Amino acid sequence: MSKTGKKVKITKRVVDLADPKKSPYIIWDKELPGFGLRVSANGRKAYIVSYRVGVGRGAKQRRVSIAASNTMTCEMARKEAQVYLANARLGEDRREEIDAAAKAEADITVAKAIEIWHAEAAHRNRRTGKARDPRNIRNEMSRMDAHLIPAIGNKKLRELTRRDVELLRDDITAGRTAVVLKTKKHGVRRATGGTGTAKRTMVSFKSVLAYMKDIGLVDQNVAANLRLAPDGKKERYLSVAEAHRLGKCLDEWEQMDRRVTGITIIRLLLMTGARTKEIEELKWSEIDFDRSFFRFEETKSGRSIRPISPQVLDILKGLPRLHPTWVFLNNAGTGPYCGTQAVWRLVREEAGLMDVRKHDLRHSFASFALANGLSLPVIGTLLGHSRPETTQRYAHLSDRHAMEAAKSVGLAVMNALQGRE
Repeated sequence: MSKTGKKVKITKRVVDLADPKKSPYIIWDKELPGFGLRVSANGRKAYIVSYRVGVGRGAKQRRVSIAASNTMTCEMARKEAQVYLANARLGEDRREEIDAAAKAEADITVAKAIEIWHAEAAHRNRRTGKARDPRNIRNEMSRMDAHLIPAIGNKKLRELTRRDVELLRDDITAGRTAVVLKTKKHGVRRATGGTGTAKRTMVSFKSVLAYMKDIGLVDQNVAANLRLAPDGKKERYLSVAEAHRLGKCLDEWEQMDRRVTGITIIRLLLMTGARTKEIEELKWSEIDFDRSFFRFEETKSGRSIRPISPQVLDILKGLPRLHPTWVFLNNAGTGPYCGTQAVWRLVREEAGLMDVRKHDLRHSFASFALANGLSLPVIGTLLGHSRPETTQRYAHLSDRHAMEAAKSVGLAVMNALQGRE
């Protein structure tokens, strides 16, 4: 690399006027020995510093690139060069420290990245800066611990590709990442995966990678604009005939004393519209028998008070109190029940409802409520929605029932006009 013959003080004007030549060259600063501007043949310009670490023949000669000229002012680069030169006079090589830090960054795994995000960024919304619900953070970490870390946790973050993330998304959706976990509350819990889990896990991981980019550990977020797991299953609502088939199946299983706990929970899911976890982990203290209310201490939407029907109350009154806390016990008798999904798979097959998911029982409750004239705000209260817009997902059902009512009224008026009863 050739050098200019004359040293000058490197200023913005000098940097701007430094034109490329056939061969790269260096302009050295006359006021700070060792500080220079390297100009490449392709026109790229970078601030550099040259120094020796130590004294004598054994002293190491180093020439380090500080930064590209379009990313740092010459004044800032000069100060950075002064730090390099001061450390060199003390026998310390700042470049080695930077190389070690860079190597450590390059060696960061996906699991470590998630750990950093959890410690530094998970507690606040990245866009609004508002504090996030600790329960949501726990759920996010639980999903990533179950489905993401076993699959790609040991992969180096900088080696992660978009294809890696896409394959993981597809594996979670297909249930190939299913795992049995040990928990304090349940003893064991099966994390099955599926479409919803894939979506939520990918949303969390995109946040992790976005933060890694923010703090400079990766150059790009390989999950940015990633299409979340396609929800091929639309919301399903039981018809009256299908509900009758399901009820008949539940009655037969109860009479045969088959999976009675799971059968009772399934019946309550349809009759209350509650979430599976809310019924599986129902506590005696959460049932107000005198005023017919559920007083859930902890739900997806926080604390929730919901009215329950006399029919539901009768079922709850008829249950034996086998535990001072939990209404429904696991097989070991030590914690809440967690086997409803397995029972549901068997029941829906026998009832001929293979395309119906357990969560669709909640949707069906809303559908029956609308058919019986309840308003969306009231249904939102029964379902425990904290935000009105959540209940708006059932607005199209309300429109459908209104259309059916209009047809019925129109027919009645037409019959009256024509003298038909």
